[in-house]
Amino acid sequence: MAISQKTWQQALDSQSACNLSGLAHYLPKLLDELRASNVNGTSALNTHPLVRLIVAQMAYLAYGTFDCGAGNLWQRAYHLAEMETGRSPYADRPLEPGEKERIFALWEKEDRRTP
Repeated sequence: MAISQKTWQQALDSQSACNLSGLAHYLPKLLDELRASNVNGTSALNTHPLVRLIVAQMAYLAYGTFDCGAGNLWQRAYHLAEMETGRSPYADRPLEPGEKERIFALWEKEDRRTP
């Protein structure tokens, strides 16, 4: 089972959430959907972009920040959620054919340069 576009949209919407309790109740449901989508194991679940977006907003609400040395991982998670909902992460428009793949290629190139 693939992760639904609705779930990706909910992750984007969570970035403006103001209810920590609502996010805390949503997180187990999200983890169940990820497991049903064959995302298994503690590390895979902990580092999934959808989980990172929810937990980042929870940290922001609890502490006023989510800066925990994550670098651009939050931004990449956000961009991926935008792409999974059919939007370009760099402009207010729908993704063009092949754009998602080009962005992934750029990310991989950046990752190889990072020590």
